[in-house]
Amino acid sequence: MDESDEQEHASPSPSLPTFKFEGPNRVAIRTRTDDQPRYVDTRLSVWTWYDGGLPLKIDWGTLNLSPALREIGKGFMAYALEKYAPRTAVMFADTLRFLSSSDLAAGLPWSSDQLNTTLEELKKSRSILVGFRTLYRWAVDRGIKGFDRNNYLKIKDIRSSPVDPYARIFLSQSGLELDEEIQLLRRIDRHIPMDDWSELQFNIMLHLGFELGPRSIQFHSLDVADFEVVETHDRENYYTLWLPMAKKVGQRRPERRPRKITTRLGNKIALHISEIQRRFGSGCTPLFVSLTGDRLSVIEIGAGLKHELCEAGIDKPNQVTMLLRHHLGQGLADQGTPADLIAELLGHNSTVAARAYVTATPNIARIKEKALGKSPAYQRIMRSLLTGEIVQRRNTVAERAIRGVIDTQFIGDIGACALPVHTHCPYNPVYACYTCKKFHPFADGRHEQVKEALQREAQRFIDMAEQAGDLIHNRPLAQHQTTILAVSATIERCRQHTEGAADDAV
Repeated sequence: MDESDEQEHASPSPSLPTFKFEGPNRVAIRTRTDDQPRYVDTRLSVWTWYDGGLPLKIDWGTLNLSPALREIGKGFMAYALEKYAPRTAVMFADTLRFLSSSDLAAGLPWSSDQLNTTLEELKKSRSILVGFRTLYRWAVDRGIKGFDRNNYLKIKDIRSSPVDPYARIFLSQSGLELDEEIQLLRRIDRHIPMDDWSELQFNIMLHLGFELGPRSIQFHSLDVADFEVVETHDRENYYTLWLPMAKKVGQRRPERRPRKITTRLGNKIALHISEIQRRFGSGCTPLFVSLTGDRLSVIEIGAGLKHELCEAGIDKPNQVTMLLRHHLGQGLADQGTPADLIAELLGHNSTVAARAYVTATPNIARIKEKALGKSPAYQRIMRSLLTGEIVQRRNTVAERAIRGVIDTQFIGDIGACALPVHTHCPYNPVYACYTCKKFHPFADGRHEQVKEALQREAQRFIDMAEQAGDLIHNRPLAQHQTTILAVSATIERCRQHTEGAADDAV
């Protein structure tokens, strides 16, 4: 018998034992509210769960996975639905959908080349990479054949393309400008008759978004029972809203934290609750409902708030509840609120986002200058209270020129001092000059350089104060912001002066 005959008659190699999903028929999930399904039926070909009033699904029939991988996927999804939040389970479902279109879909075991090729693709999406890493660790921990601990360590070291989730806060101001805030408050304070109940409800949500900055899912999760009224002996009412926070790992239901709201908003919510209970009965538990008495979904909430913002004259694409949330966070930071308190008020689990708001604070001078600069009254005040007349550098003797150090940087050529040459000024040069009538700015002075140096130095004050835990009473920061405003006004005056001189020359 030759070698080929021996191979033909040899006994086949034993196949690897396959994983078989034998989980419960119904998997308990983490719910935010009492009026949504609490279980997922695992006997169906399409698993459906809910969050924010929206159905979330995974259709096993559409996944191009080998039978063994499909069983492993079901076991992993049952674990994920029970352990993680509903939205996190969606990330894991997306991971399985990605696998069904990759080279790994054919089945186990995976070769090194297959795994390396897939990992290169996974680098492009952080969420899918995290999902695949969690799936692999889950399989390794359960000893499922085809999943190797050494490969898991390799996957664990893979990093996706760096993405800063708070870059938008650091790089730009995504809140409201002064004129937009005025328009928003006018929209909030307008009178709405009770017979227009639907519009009143969205007005309440807009008002609540301005005061507390909840996310859409927090609006969705609010119940009538979360509204608390305390009446004092002199018949004054004080209102509290128990706002649902983001769920943490291990929590079955989201934590609720008390938040004080204004009397104006509290009165509107009290009237709103009376109306929905009159319409739908005392058994209606959601705080915000549709015309049929069902809890509003996050999509309906977002659409309604977007309409309210547009009606207020605020049209910023792709920003609804997050716009109001960023505005609240930035407003708190502008007032010197510590990062940990901002994180607590916004319901963050860390201070990363709050530090982003605090870091952006030196840019507030630019925003205030831009908003206030539209007011003729403001321009007149700035002209009368700040510096003296604008002069040309060539017409100034060298002894009167002002020089100084800001942010460890020597800066000169900004203007001249009208005090006698040998008079000692009791104030710090450059810092005090832009709010002094004795200061005559050069029309072509280095004012932009002064402004940038002041902003950098103000940021260092913020960093040091935050480390010391004393960002509430930050007088140096307030003084710097005032000076930055004055420098901005001087820059604008010099620009107008230069343009006026050019027009006269023509």
